Amino acid sequence: MTRLYVMRHGDAESSARTDSERPLSEQGKAEAASMVQYLIAEPPVNLLVSPYLRAQQTAAIVLSGLEKNGFKPDVQTTPNITPDDNPREIIAKLSDMSDGPLMIVSHNPFVSLLVSLLTQGHTQVGMAMATASIACVTADVWELGAADLHWYNTPSI
Repeated sequence: MTRLYVMRHGDAESSARTDSERPLSEQGKAEAASMVQYLIAEPPVNLLVSPYLRAQQTAAIVLSGLEKNGFKPDVQTTPNITPDDNPREIIAKLSDMSDGPLMIVSHNPFVSLLVSLLTQGHTQVGMAMATASIACVTADVWELGAADLHWYNTPSI
């Protein structure tokens, strides 16, 4: 059974020159830091991160927390996991990265659609993921509807 952590970036400032340049707010930084505790028991070995600033900042905070606990995942900026990208494309690549727990740090609606596709096989999302929340899904094979939602946690601040 392989584990995938799907994380939405922390709370971001409401405006910037472009959407991709919106930084985390102070609340978003605290939210991201509070989520590291959920990753310590079985930390990710690979992090796939959206190129948008708020996702990069969220991943950097998570990475720092993991490193303080002795873990050093490989981090890869992945261009096709931005808000409006199709999550089906990344699902096709997940099986090639199954050497340990994997983590994706991205945005809504991408993260909510990804979890829905993996666990239910469709994109009818009942609830959008909260900022800095993490959904942990597990599967033997990464196919539509083949995963189970193991847990879902939101920031405790």
